[in-house]
Amino acid sequence: MEGWLINQQKLAMSSIRSYLNILVQLSRVDGVVVQEEIDLINQLGKAHGMNDEEITQCFDDPQEIEGLTDLTDDEKYDYIYGIVQLMKIDGRIYEEEIRFCAKMAAKVGYSEDVLFELILKIYSDPDISADKEVLKENIQRFLKN
Repeated sequence: MEGWLINQQKLAMSSIRSYLNILVQLSRVDGVVVQEEIDLINQLGKAHGMNDEEITQCFDDPQEIEGLTDLTDDEKYDYIYGIVQLMKIDGRIYEEEIRFCAKMAAKVGYSEDVLFELILKIYSDPDISADKEVLKENIQRFLKN
């Protein structure tokens, strides 16, 4: 299920730190951080060259999320896709998670309507990686210019 996340392009270290901060904050928003969320965040950090101490810092001291508007369209898609995928990992969607994801979607330059499209597609496909590129093409229309 998380193979899509590990196989992403290598992001710049500042971008991966921001991305992990988003994922850590999202994992906490429903009040319960499940082991699957921790494992996924750890795998992502390691896949992008972070060591255990750097990953632990993301959990212990999440930084302010900055610079998200400077991302490429592909990176913006990977960010929003990743946070929606993390919402899926515990099998439930909480209102707090949706609000957080809507806020993050707006910060990276998407209209909040992108969440509905992503949630429907990601939740309906147990192996979402099969259609990730097709979904990406559909999602890019939600980018604000």
